[in-house]
Amino acid sequence: MKKTVSIILSIAALIFILANIPNIVAHVKLYSFNANKQVTTETKVLTFDKAFETLYQQRELAQRLEDSTKYSLIGEQVRKGIDDASDYEIFLRKHSQINSIKVELPISTYKDADRTIEFISGKGEVLEISENGQWKKFNGSWDDLWNDLIEQYNQNDN
Repeated sequence: MKKTVSIILSIAALIFILANIPNIVAHVKLYSFNANKQVTTETKVLTFDKAFETLYQQRELAQRLEDSTKYSLIGEQVRKGIDDASDYEIFLRKHSQINSIKVELPISTYKDADRTIEFISGKGEVLEISENGQWKKFNGSWDDLWNDLIEQYNQNDN
């Protein structure tokens, strides 16, 4: 009786492990990613077109990673970076008087035997703004910038 129960439990455990192999592999890759990624800061000048193209490429990368078994959880990390950085794309689209912005962006790079993954991994910091062709230093918060532009827009409507 004990032997039969032991065999049944062993088979059930084996089936459980086999069914979760893709999930286990994805978690191992995520652990490796978190332990071995290198995060650098790059200064970039973004126009709407440049931001759109960069984020489009990053969305494609995230989709490919999320569709794979090994890299699906890393794809979620790439998607989080897109969510943070897409504020710049939206901002430049909504405010045509802003030609471009100079930002410091965190760039994560991960290399393993199969591939190299590089992506914008956060919001970063706005350094300068080119408004109507003139570069201006930016020393406030992202919310301050949005509020100032909304205020200017409302003043121009009156």
